[in-house]
Amino acid sequence: MHKICSLILIMGVSLFSSLNTHTFAQEKPHKSSAVLYQLEKDSHGTMNVKWDPNVNTPSLITGELSSPSKHSPEWIAREFLNKSRILYGLQNPKRDLKVVKVVKTTDVIRVHFQHLLFETPVWKDELIVELASDGVIQKVKGTIHPNLEHKLFNRPMHAAISEKQAIRRAKGLVSRELVNEPEVERYYLPTRPGTPLIYAVKLQYRSPDKTTLTLIHSLTGRIIEIKVL
Repeated sequence: MHKICSLILIMGVSLFSSLNTHTFAQEKPHKSSAVLYQLEKDSHGTMNVKWDPNVNTPSLITGELSSPSKHSPEWIAREFLNKSRILYGLQNPKRDLKVVKVVKTTDVIRVHFQHLLFETPVWKDELIVELASDGVIQKVKGTIHPNLEHKLFNRPMHAAISEKQAIRRAKGLVSRELVNEPEVERYYLPTRPGTPLIYAVKLQYRSPDKTTLTLIHSLTGRIIEIKVL
């Protein structure tokens, strides 16, 4: 029994010693090890990973992360993110990552993804996948808060106040003339306890010329934050 355990230990050490040391330089979830090993193998030893210490998901992955392909950039990017979904704590990347734009230049194609939770955007959660002209993924960067469904017990939140009420709440803070109609969007805010559903109300004032963004809790109507843009 002792010999068997020793053999398993030696095999484990040999397996991971061949990987790029930069990939494993930072702490990461145990379940990610097998995924990282396969991605490292597919990249032929070129992959490097930088971890976000605040959320424990990759903030940057570089290297030759895929093979040349004639598929669309969106398809190639989704294939990679599906393979690496455990690293980001995503249950279903096809459902939870929405392509918001594709930017093409001479040498680089960038596919921008917005993280969704119960079909609602997650505040400032996004991934940008960069590909070369031959379809090879060279970089994946961004922030994803993992396993948000579990934090909400797999149940979406429902707003207790309306968009109009949120706008009135934001407008009531400053009594000035607006340049145009207020803009309001719903988001989940992963940086707050409980990952609340919020309204983000954007107001552009005429005099003085100023634009504010007010984050309002959709259940309590409480103002979480006001930003001057």
